[in-house]
Amino acid sequence: MDDQPLHVAINAQLVSFGAGYRNAGVSRYTYTLLDGLSHLDSHQRYTAFVGVSQAGTAEAERLSAGGRVRLATAAWPTASPPRRILWEQLALPGELKHLGVRVFHSPVNVLPLRLPCASVVTVHDLAFERFPQHFRPSRRLYQHAFTRRSVRNATRIVAVSENTRRDLIERFGAPEDRVKVIYPAIADDFAPEPDPEVCAAFRARHGLPERYILFLGTLEPRKNLTTLLEAYARLRALDPEAPQLVIAGGKGWYYETIFARARALGLERAITFAGYVVREEQRLWYACAGLFVYPSVYEGFGLPVVEALACGTPVLTSDTASLPEAAGPVGCCVSPEDAEALAHAMHGVLSDPLARQRTLVEGPRWAHRFSPRMMAQAYAEIYREAAEVAASQSAAAGKVVTTGGC
Repeated sequence: MDDQPLHVAINAQLVSFGAGYRNAGVSRYTYTLLDGLSHLDSHQRYTAFVGVSQAGTAEAERLSAGGRVRLATAAWPTASPPRRILWEQLALPGELKHLGVRVFHSPVNVLPLRLPCASVVTVHDLAFERFPQHFRPSRRLYQHAFTRRSVRNATRIVAVSENTRRDLIERFGAPEDRVKVIYPAIADDFAPEPDPEVCAAFRARHGLPERYILFLGTLEPRKNLTTLLEAYARLRALDPEAPQLVIAGGKGWYYETIFARARALGLERAITFAGYVVREEQRLWYACAGLFVYPSVYEGFGLPVVEALACGTPVLTSDTASLPEAAGPVGCCVSPEDAEALAHAMHGVLSDPLARQRTLVEGPRWAHRFSPRMMAQAYAEIYREAAEVAASQSAAAGKVVTTGGC
C-alpha cells in the first residue's frame, strides 16, 4: 500500500443543495455523509459527482471548502432520471478510470455494471420487493434488476439497518460477510427547544394550536397515512378535545387516497396538511409538537423517528421492519395495521403527564449515537476495507497469470 491518500469517488447526483422537495431522503443522506467525510481526519480524499446545476451553489462551495471533498460535475446534464442512468452506466466508469479512483461508492442501491475499481453500494431498503404494489412498474423493474446485480457485484455492501441487512441476505442472497450495517445520521441541530416563547412564535407563524400531533414525511402509500387517519378519527371519539393532527411533507406518489380518506372520515377541520417543510424549520416542527406519529408499514431505517426523539418529542411508531431499531428503548411501537391500537396508544401518550419529561432526557441521549461523525468514520473504514480486498484479489490474479506463463 503506497503513502498516497486513498482516492474514493461518491455518486452524489441525487444531492439537491438548498431548499425543496428533493432535499430530503437519500439527498440529505448523501449530503450528510459528504459533510461528515469533509471533517474527518483520515488518509483518504474524496471526489463527489454532482449534477451540473448543483456545482456552483453556496452549499456546494461550503462543502468543498476544506479541500478533502472535491466536487466534479457529470459530462452532460443529468437532471432527468433517464439521462442520469445513462451517464452512470456509460460515462461514469471512464471518469473513474481517468481520475485513478480506487473505490467507488454509490449511496443509493445501484452501481454501474462495469467498474475499473473496488465498489461499495448502500442499500436503503427493499420496499420495491416487499411492497411492489406501491411502486410504478418502470421504477420497480429498474430497482429490482439493477439493485440485485449491484449487490452481487459490489466489493462491500452497506445496509442502513439490521432489517435491511436481513432482507439483502434472505431475498438477494448477499454473502453475510460482505454486508455491514451503518446507521444513518441526523444533523447536529436536531435538539429540544428550551424557550417556550420560540415555540409560541413558531406556532403562531404557521397557524398551529398550542398542542398538536405531528406526522412528517413524504405522502405515499407505505407511510400508512390512511390508517393514521382512521386511528385519529377513533382518538377523537375517545377524546373530542384531542389535539389537532398535522400532516407535513411533500407529495410522493399515489397520495390522492390520503386526501380522499380524510374527506370520507369528515376530518377536514381537524387536520392540517402543511405541505413540504423546509429543512431549516424541521427542528421546530418536531420540538413544538406534543406527539410525533410515524406509522409506516416499512422503512429502511426511519430517520424522522430519531430526529423527533433528538428534539425531545414523544414518538409513536410501528413495530415492523427497521422502525424498532430507530425508536430504540425510548419510542413506543405498535402494529401499523391496527387503527384501534394506534388510537389507544396516541391517547395513552397524550394522557401521560410525564411522557414529555422522560423523552426530553432520554430522546437526545439515544439520538446521540446517530451522529454524522460516527457514520463518516464507519464509511471510511468500509472504503479502506474495500480497497484492501481489491488489492488482494488483484495480487492473487497476478500470481495466477505469472504461474500460468511459466
